[in-house]
Order: sequence, then C-alpha cells, then structure tokens
Amino acid sequence: MKKILTAASLLIASVSGSAAVTVPKYDIAKGKVIAESVCGACHGVNGVSTVPAQPNLGGQNVKYLYKQLTEFKSGARVNPIMSAQVAKLNDQDMANVAGYYASQPRWGVGYANPAYAATAQKLYYGGNSKRGVIPCAGCHGGKANGNDLAAFPRIGGQHSAYIATQLKLFRAAGREDDVTDPSQTRMNDASKKGDKGMMQIVASRLSDNDIKVLSDYISALH
Repeated sequence: MKKILTAASLLIASVSGSAAVTVPKYDIAKGKVIAESVCGACHGVNGVSTVPAQPNLGGQNVKYLYKQLTEFKSGARVNPIMSAQVAKLNDQDMANVAGYYASQPRWGVGYANPAYAATAQKLYYGGNSKRGVIPCAGCHGGKANGNDLAAFPRIGGQHSAYIATQLKLFRAAGREDDVTDPSQTRMNDASKKGDKGMMQIVASRLSDNDIKVLSDYISALH
C-alpha cells in the first residue's frame, strides 16, 4: 500500500508541475519558417527525423514541446546543440515552432523484437512492484500517446535509440551518478530545482536490459 501511495503522490506532483505550463498564443506559419531554417536538419521540417538519435516531433504535445524548448534555453535541460539552436529564439518564437510541430501529422512506428516483447509489455503496463517501478502506461497511456493536459509526451513510435538515451539520462540523474558532464544527466522533469522528478525516480530503478526492451517495445506502440 505504501508503494502505491508513493507512486500516486509522485504522479499528482508531476501532473501539477507539468499542467502549469502555459503556451503563448502561437502562429503556425511563423513556426514553420523557424522549423525550416533552424530545426529541420535534425528533426525534419515535417517533424519526422531520419536520424535515430534525434526525436520525431510531428504531432507531439505542444505543452511538452514548448516546455522543452524553454528549458533548453534556460539550462534546466542540458544539451549543447539544442542550447545553441534556441539561443536566439524568444518565448514567442519557441511557442510558434512548438505549435507548428504539434500541428503536423503524427509520425509512424517502429517494429518491436518479438523475442522480448512480452517482457517489455509486462513492464510497460504493469511495472515491477518489487523494484518500485510504476507502469509507463500510467502517465504515457495505453498506446503511449501521452497526456496533453499534463504535458506528458507522446512516446509511442519514437526512435528506440532516442528513448533509450533519455531513460539513461534520467537514470543517471535519479541515481546521482558521479558524472562531470551535465549533458549526461536529465533533471528537467522535477517540479522544482533540487527535487527528483518522476522520470528520475522510475528510471533509477531500471536495468540496462529494462531500458533495452522498453525502448524497443515503445517504438512500436501506436
């Protein structure tokens, strides 16, 4: 019961923090111009990335996209390439490009390896109570479409390589790994600085194999 209450508390705190994201009124046409000149090389002008290490953005939650852009700019989420890309963008620019990518058709799906799909399915939908891992579906949904109100991202069909990298970055932050490069951790899921967010806590309990099978499985969800 204690584990269930803890998980529920984490979910409520995470929803409260994310739901507070307010996206300025955006202009999709102006966002497209930015996407074409700044974002398209990595993420595709239509939001479909051809590079597995870079995420697809088409049809993603606008709150989530805007939040990530503003946090790359503020340094709350550390990535040297993205920080350089958003350096000259203001809040309105970031709202415009977030709105543009959110308006694009959703990306497709990958293919899960049937050899460990059953293991991943159990972890995605049921978690692992013995290790304190809550189900991914609780926040990201049964088809991994995310939650627009809470600004939880769509992850279904996302590149498995990108998903794996993000889980490892959250895990490093959650475990407080001794790393000298801040870009090797991800801490911007917390409601306030110094706290651990849900993704940090959950990922800290995942093994390398958990991350491998989950990433592969999620890339095929739709």
